[in-house]
Amino acid sequence: MISHLKRVVSPVFWKAGRKNFLWITHPNPGPHAAKMSIPLQVLVRDVLKLTKTVREARAVIRAGQVLIDGVKRNDHKFPVGLMDVITFPALKQQYRTVPYEKGLRVVEISAADAKLKPVRVVSKQLISGGKTQVTTHDGRNYLGVDAAIGDTLLLSENKVKEIIKMEPGKLCLVFRGRQAGRIGKLLKFEGSPKNSGLAQLEGNKETFEAPVNYLMVIGDKEPVVNVNA
Repeated sequence: MISHLKRVVSPVFWKAGRKNFLWITHPNPGPHAAKMSIPLQVLVRDVLKLTKTVREARAVIRAGQVLIDGVKRNDHKFPVGLMDVITFPALKQQYRTVPYEKGLRVVEISAADAKLKPVRVVSKQLISGGKTQVTTHDGRNYLGVDAAIGDTLLLSENKVKEIIKMEPGKLCLVFRGRQAGRIGKLLKFEGSPKNSGLAQLEGNKETFEAPVNYLMVIGDKEPVVNVNA
């Protein structure tokens, strides 16, 4: 297991100051891929700048003062990724990790918004007993949910509150690639949300294209959560 990474090759969105030191913490295996996540220690110290040193950041994390999606995380290498909600109860501050053209950024959100999390369905399969199970982009599994690959589950307290279907007319957020961070109304798409295919979206000023498997449906006329703070 890799424990450290050279700063010079760390993602730009970690904001780690590549010339300050040689090494930086590498995220542990978890719900998000290493290239599209931020180690919790890096998030606390470098991205949010809530502490000045590694020792301070680890002390805050070990003390259980950081919640990810409502769960205390004591591992300073825990990978924080797309749409995760980061809460600091002592500070009464909440943040969400959202995409932009260079990777991920962290935006402050309200306490009400922090109770919701959209997750993209990435696989669907039959399990023993003939039940259907869907898996989301952050590794969650749900039984008996009538959702297809590419649909979004809107979670409230980790329970499915709403299913947002991927279909023309819906608002979509591009979470990877050159158009990452852009929001547009889905006009049409080819192929499958699971594999390759191209989608056409209507933005504020122009139409644009993005791979359909790089899209997350986030609402009808308005996003169900704040992604632009």
